[in-house]
Amino acid sequence: MNLLNSVVVKLWLTIIFIVTTVLILLSAALITFIQSYFTQETEDSLLKDAKRISQLVESSDDRATAIEHSRKLIEGPVGLIIMNDKDKDKDNHGNDITKNEMFKEIKNNKDYERVFDHGKQISEHVTVNLNGKQRTYVLIGYPTKNIETENSPNSEYSGVFIYQDLKTIEETNNVITVIILIIAIIFLAITTVFAFFLSSRITKPLRNLRTQALKVSKGDYAQVVPVNSKDEIGELSRTFNTMSSEIQQHIDALSSSKNIRDSLINSMVEGVLGFNDKKEIIISNKLANTTLKMLDEYALEKLDEQNELTFSSKKTQFEVYEINTRYFVIITSYIEQIQPDGRSGIVAIIRDMTNEHNMDQMKKDFIANVSHELRTPIALLQGYTESIVDGIVTEPDEIHESLSIVLDETKRLNRLVNELLNVARMDAEGLTVDKTIQPIDPLLNKMQQKYQKQAKDLELNMSLNPDTHQHLWYFDSDRIEQVLTNLIDNASRYTEPGDAINIEIDETDSEQILYISDTGSGIAPEHLQQVFDRFYKVDTSRKRGKQGTGLGLFICRMIIDSHGGTIDVKSELGKGTIFIISLPKPETDRDNT
Repeated sequence: MNLLNSVVVKLWLTIIFIVTTVLILLSAALITFIQSYFTQETEDSLLKDAKRISQLVESSDDRATAIEHSRKLIEGPVGLIIMNDKDKDKDNHGNDITKNEMFKEIKNNKDYERVFDHGKQISEHVTVNLNGKQRTYVLIGYPTKNIETENSPNSEYSGVFIYQDLKTIEETNNVITVIILIIAIIFLAITTVFAFFLSSRITKPLRNLRTQALKVSKGDYAQVVPVNSKDEIGELSRTFNTMSSEIQQHIDALSSSKNIRDSLINSMVEGVLGFNDKKEIIISNKLANTTLKMLDEYALEKLDEQNELTFSSKKTQFEVYEINTRYFVIITSYIEQIQPDGRSGIVAIIRDMTNEHNMDQMKKDFIANVSHELRTPIALLQGYTESIVDGIVTEPDEIHESLSIVLDETKRLNRLVNELLNVARMDAEGLTVDKTIQPIDPLLNKMQQKYQKQAKDLELNMSLNPDTHQHLWYFDSDRIEQVLTNLIDNASRYTEPGDAINIEIDETDSEQILYISDTGSGIAPEHLQQVFDRFYKVDTSRKRGKQGTGLGLFICRMIIDSHGGTIDVKSELGKGTIFIISLPKPETDRDNT
């Protein structure tokens, strides 16, 4: 840093400048005063001498003797010239160059005419050239009565002129000037040390404040400046400490608010996106970023148009976007000031409406399917019953066949109604299971016997009772039977004669696993993530026999979830499907493991 920019140097130089100026002015005034004082004292002394000589000459009977005595008394450092008339000189100057020069000055200077003509005293400084050197003298002219009027008829007064060289005064002034300058230099040196000490003492708290302010500017708000005085600097230090504390509190509050805001935004199930009028993203969460990456060129153009409309109308806009079988609603709202610099912007809320859309579609399909399912058996029941009642069918075999069809359709209606009631009961009361530790072999043997006739009728190879080595499982037998029944029924609908349906088992350290596989037509990949959803039904063109209600696999998932297990599906078109059921092991088996 440049030293001239330092407060210490500036304050030190200011004090030195002020003291130096004062000393210079004071020294100049003092020297001028002393010089003027000595000069004036010299003039007054010479004037008194001239007056005394004038009185002596006037009062003396022997004028010549009085003049002679006056010369002896005065001359030496002081010169004396007595003139009766300005045009005559009774004195013999001889080789006295100084007196001759003074005589010439008296004769040539018209101011001295007032001594002879008006009796006025005159005091002037005259400069003469003596031996090539300029010398300054004080020349005093004092009037006295002219006694020899007959010899000088033009002058009423004679003149007593006393002169003295100012060299001694100048030498005295020079000595005094040197003394004053030495004292001034000494005072200046002392003042320099004092000024530097004072400036350092005053600016030390300011330098501390500067150091702490730099740390605060870098984010260290815990700085405290020591307060050592009660003056303005001490008050400034206390104010700085208070400011740092308040800034720290504000920063903490802003950080807390930002953390809460970020946590809320990131935990939202909706995407949040904020950007300014230059389309620069200001804030966003993970869902918004993911959705933006999914937008194709058409969707991006549509979003730009929505943003422009929001900016122009300054009103909230709603748009629906369909992206890869997913549905989004983007709500854009205008913000007058979205940044501290005053820029306006838009906040967009992105809602994933895929589940709602699919749910609505499934409900519509369910209503249509249930209506169709109900209409078909009811129509059959009505038709065959009317045939029997009206006597159209009279043969015992025909009546028996008609009643068999009525019984099948009644069972179908009963199954449909039971599934609907089960789902409604699960939603209202929740699903309860009665789990016990038991072998699963009896259930698997029961499933093998249960579907033995169906396997023969459909020409399917069913192997439903693998060897479990009498291991104990932890499950509700009735509920797991319901799950296996649903899965095997579904598998039989998607298989052809010669296909196989198998149940296999496996285990891990914590789970026991059932694999229910078939070699049927399989399930398309786009259906795999939704087969366990309520009311969802896969492509019915691949199904053989009677259609279901779309509730079977949903009920299976709820039963497995209630057991604390998981159910998953793997499938490949044309190769078959595998449902994987994982159940927690009993605690005893876990301990043994």
